[in-house]
Amino acid sequence: MAEITKKNLVLTFGTGAGKEVKITIAKPKEGLASGEISSAMTDIIAANALGEDSLVTTKVSAKYVVQQTEAITLA
Repeated sequence: MAEITKKNLVLTFGTGAGKEVKITIAKPKEGLASGEISSAMTDIIAANALGEDSLVTTKVSAKYVVQQTEAITLA
């Protein structure tokens, strides 16, 4: 049985309107420190890079989402 593991980094930002905007980064660089992630999120906010209806204004969370898939061999 083949096993596939996917790891994504999900960054969640808050808007001035009280909503959330998420960015999912597939295959993030290994070994990122929390300070590096926080700094990148700060840069994204400062650049006004996200938000159609309302720009992001705060950092809400950052997390790794790991998905493991195992194929089943059918007889």
